[in-house]
Amino acid sequence: MMRTESGAGNAVRTRRATLAAILASGFATLAAPGRSQWASRPGDGATRPPLKRAAELPPARDLAADAAASGKGGLPILLFFDRDDCPFCERALREYIVPYSREEWRGRAIFRQVAIDRTLPVRDFDGTITTHKALAERHGVVFSPTVIVVDGRGRELAAPIVGLTTLDFYGAYVQDALAAGARKLRG
Repeated sequence: MMRTESGAGNAVRTRRATLAAILASGFATLAAPGRSQWASRPGDGATRPPLKRAAELPPARDLAADAAASGKGGLPILLFFDRDDCPFCERALREYIVPYSREEWRGRAIFRQVAIDRTLPVRDFDGTITTHKALAERHGVVFSPTVIVVDGRGRELAAPIVGLTTLDFYGAYVQDALAAGARKLRG
């Protein structure tokens, strides 16, 4: 019995040490300039030119037109919310989102990129003019990357995917969200 208690005690200490290391790395990430996943403060990024990524989606410019295409073809709309200084966004785009838009989901979904730290103009689903930043705020997007699959009215069709979650499963999460959106639109 003594060994079990000792083994259990070691397991608890190991879990605590691991949790402390995870928390410490999170705080370090938040404190490091240019590496935070938090949303920018009002006005941040408004004067910088947008970062050119190695892999990008078409930016959200006219969601009303996308809504019409969505309604006509029963296509879900994937909104990829990112930030200029987000290295996780770059990886998600390069390894998952852009390839899906060009291969498996080409012609079966509409893909748009939304810069949560920019006040770029965009025609909203209802035809009104808004900004990327306001669109992100309306959807409650704070962390990047965030993927939201919506219908032609901007209503969420699947649970949002927040952050670059476990890499082994990230692609499956995105595929599942798109498939759920397509099913609901056919529905």
